[in-house]
Amino acid sequence: MPTSLHINDILSKVKKMDNEERINLLQQLVLLLKKSKVTKNAAVRLTSLSGLHSEVWKDTDIDKYIDEERQW
Repeated sequence: MPTSLHINDILSKVKKMDNEERINLLQQLVLLLKKSKVTKNAAVRLTSLSGLHSEVWKDTDIDKYIDEERQW
């Protein structure tokens, strides 16, 4: 439970802040979260997309589909 102890310490300090300081803190936290989200999204590997939306193709004969596409 060390994490919750740290959180409780932080919350007790936040309660002592005035509203302007709390708003500033929230804005900084939002920016921090947005930056971490962008970083995580940038590191996606193509291999992680394997099988994505495979249900769309489940009833399709792939060889027949490719032959039809090559006809135009």
